[in-house]
Amino acid sequence: MVRRTDRLHDLPGKRPDQEIRGGSFVLRRTLMEIARNASMFDSNCGASERQVIGTGTWLRNSLVDIARSCQRDYVLRGGTVEFDSTGALHILWVRIMVATHGGRLILGPKSADPGLLLLDVSLDDEAADATVSIVFQGVASLTVTYDGDTDMTLIGLLAGTPTELDCNAWAVARLRGNACGLSEENSRSIAGDNDSTPLYIRHYVAGETGEICLVIGQ
Repeated sequence: MVRRTDRLHDLPGKRPDQEIRGGSFVLRRTLMEIARNASMFDSNCGASERQVIGTGTWLRNSLVDIARSCQRDYVLRGGTVEFDSTGALHILWVRIMVATHGGRLILGPKSADPGLLLLDVSLDDEAADATVSIVFQGVASLTVTYDGDTDMTLIGLLAGTPTELDCNAWAVARLRGNACGLSEENSRSIAGDNDSTPLYIRHYVAGETGEICLVIGQ
């Protein structure tokens, strides 16, 4: 793969696996840490109580709504939370606890003025039926990675250009452990440096619906 400048000189491009393991992936993860409690809209929000989304409840928020309300913590208990990407210049970190009866998280299609949403999803260890469906809408593909060194799963990668990786993804979900069961049998692996564990990568392709749903449970 090559990249051209206006002067038509060929510049070597990075393969997706090099980009994921290399600097661009590190940059994304650094951005996630910086954005843990930060918003370019308002970085002075105080801590808020967790909002419970119970059975039959459907909550829909845009990034602008979240930034204005400072509501960053949710408990999913049988309901649905839908996130809208509208909110240019917003970088928000939202925490989701999946409790009894689980629920659904919907990431709507990428709008013309999207922000960046970082979801920290955790499952309640004491709830036997804590299962969550994570739905990405308006995407052609979706990348899931598992890094054994950090014991972390990332669902969704931010694309560098409109043709690379998950070009329509505007949100990334992070879960502890190998939440999607990636292995040598069902994924591609990239060897780590200095005998570190490999990075597993799996690509999901959307059908005609333009929607990808991953179900994660205990």
